[in-house]
Amino acid sequence: MIAFDSDTYQVAYASESIALLPKEFALLRYLYENEGRSFTREQLLDAVWPLEAPTDRTVDDHIYRIRKRIARWSHLLTIETVRGQGYRLKRQDRARTASPLLGDEAFAEDVSRMLSKYHGMGMGAALQLLTANKETLGLPGDSYYDVYVHFVRGDFGWLLETSLMEDWEKTAYAAFIHATVQSSPSNSVPYFEKLVARSKEQSMPAHWLYDLRLALIALYQESGMRERAREEIEANRPEMAALQSPSFMAIYLLREMQSFLLEGSRDKAEAKLKECEELLERHPIQRERGAFLVAKAILLYDQGEIPAARRTLDEGIETLKHTYFVPHLIANVNAILHYLEKKACDESYQAQYERLWHQLAEQYGFEKLRKAAERWLDRHL
Repeated sequence: MIAFDSDTYQVAYASESIALLPKEFALLRYLYENEGRSFTREQLLDAVWPLEAPTDRTVDDHIYRIRKRIARWSHLLTIETVRGQGYRLKRQDRARTASPLLGDEAFAEDVSRMLSKYHGMGMGAALQLLTANKETLGLPGDSYYDVYVHFVRGDFGWLLETSLMEDWEKTAYAAFIHATVQSSPSNSVPYFEKLVARSKEQSMPAHWLYDLRLALIALYQESGMRERAREEIEANRPEMAALQSPSFMAIYLLREMQSFLLEGSRDKAEAKLKECEELLERHPIQRERGAFLVAKAILLYDQGEIPAARRTLDEGIETLKHTYFVPHLIANVNAILHYLEKKACDESYQAQYERLWHQLAEQYGFEKLRKAAERWLDRHL
């Protein structure tokens, strides 16, 4: 499998990498992630140049340059011209070089535990690297992580288009995407309420339900629905205590902290933040530490400690960037903007993070994703 690095616009296989220009990178990645599908030039223009007005010749020129750059990988993939249509990417048959490890059940269990460990520790870069190079390393596929890694790295469009999962799972991903890419949390609340209500009839795994309910608490809080948030926190308390998951518990404690702050109980909010800090000292999960620092910045803002809040906020966002969990980065940028917009306590930093939000919106195509997620959710809920 080819690995794509969005920061450097490099594609890699094994120990070899190729540098591309930004649009070459985006076009190759789109074709690769939709391997086997034929696309017209117009479809490729819409996918890769949505805010521009290039011509069909633009696609042809980019395909020509990409073909030259990836010629050394002709044993892995080719970009074919489909007469009368456009282009499609074809991956070569690798059955003849299949790893003998693929039939080793004990090895498959070890790999599954390793993926789960990287996930639980918030190590998004390691998770992505491992899944991107599973063919080179002879690793077996994992039905959950083969899909989840797309969410981690922000391949939201792929998740909304793929058929590699059940409808209920795709609906859950669509709900998370919908909540992640828009600035009006109240619009996502009905979708999450319906998903939680239908979780039993859909035989949804427990960890999905915990994620949905924790996300619903945040949506209630950001929508000003304090009583609903408190009710959901109390309803989840026994399960969170019994779960013994540092990751889930850290997020749950931050939800409690936020509720106390919204209710004006600053002392209780500080106590919950301290409890979360102590938990993360015992279990250093960087993804959750990033969220903890953003929550701490909110508390510092509430206390009027603007310089300290800024330093803590910047540290939190940088921590989240380095985890390579794209949805968590976007969600926390969204959360701090909601707070700063309501409190109007730091206009210059609010403007700085609004610029970051707009950069993310352009990079991942928030508006297009929001509409696509709504279409799916309205059909299936």
